[in-house]
Amino acid sequence: MYFSSAPARVCLYGEHQDYLELKVIPAAINLRLNISSTKKNDNKINIQSMDVGNAVNIPIGISSLSSNQKNFRNYLESGLLALKKRIKNLDFPPLKVKIQSDIPIASGLSSSAALLVCWIKHLDGILKLELDKSEIAETAYDAEHNILGIPCGRMDQYSSSFGSIISLICTKPPLLSLLPELELNLIVIDSNTPKLTSEVHGKKVSEIKKAVLELEKATELNLKDISLDHVRSNEQRLSKHDFKILEGVVSIKTDTEIAEKELLKSNPDFHKLGKLLTSQHKSLRDNIGVSLPILDKIITKGLSKGALGGKLTGAGLGGSVVLLFEDNNNKTKHELQKELGLQTWSVNIDKGVIFEES
Repeated sequence: MYFSSAPARVCLYGEHQDYLELKVIPAAINLRLNISSTKKNDNKINIQSMDVGNAVNIPIGISSLSSNQKNFRNYLESGLLALKKRIKNLDFPPLKVKIQSDIPIASGLSSSAALLVCWIKHLDGILKLELDKSEIAETAYDAEHNILGIPCGRMDQYSSSFGSIISLICTKPPLLSLLPELELNLIVIDSNTPKLTSEVHGKKVSEIKKAVLELEKATELNLKDISLDHVRSNEQRLSKHDFKILEGVVSIKTDTEIAEKELLKSNPDFHKLGKLLTSQHKSLRDNIGVSLPILDKIITKGLSKGALGGKLTGAGLGGSVVLLFEDNNNKTKHELQKELGLQTWSVNIDKGVIFEES
């Protein structure tokens, strides 16, 4: 019997920054996806999802995706193909696989990255490839971004692979550091408004990258060195739309840098961290344009219940909200769930992907 498990993640700071090669601060949380398997005697990998009822059979000699759809089967196929791309002449064993997940799909909590990281780690363990956490994350990123063609950054895969709270600059290779282990009292609320990362990112990525290119030309600076003063002093040279987006992008960048300095302190100011969360949500809502009334309502309700701050997590236009509280208050979680009528979790920071054999 083989077993692997990978966590969901929330993006605490740095939404819509990873594909710009800027800093992000995600945290792995204890909603997890689990894969178990046994070897069998034929030429297929039989995979069953215990949550959504999908069952697929994939030939062990797979050489290409079976279709161009972004579905359950193709995610699993992309993981196999990414491993074959990384390690030439790789042979997969026939397996009977079961997948069980606590992570809601299309909720902004990186269910797709957890699936790929867990699947690749599972195969890595069975085949004794000894890939490290970065290699697991990169292989999962290659599967989703290059093979499936989803315009994601690297944040989700690295967060699920490494776990804990990380600071990540999404260059190639990424620059990663583990932040101190903190007991953050987080509540996550699913808006029950599914979003498609590929659709949100497809439009927003091109909009944001176009605006960034215009500003870099105007300032002759790299985005990482651009401040809000640079944006505002070039307002007349930018379209109204681009100026609005750039104010948001650079505000989020600045907030993320301040948040990292706070998180590195031996006694961080949680009230300050909460205000930075809310500030980032404001930029995502007013400048990037990826919030929705239901997400804003959740944050307003959370603040009324004593949250120090909150923001949407994920690409936006649906998905979930993460709220930071000073104390771990289970009563508040139940009140929020009852009053909003939405799935609500009190979550802890969790470890990264694991593999076990028995």
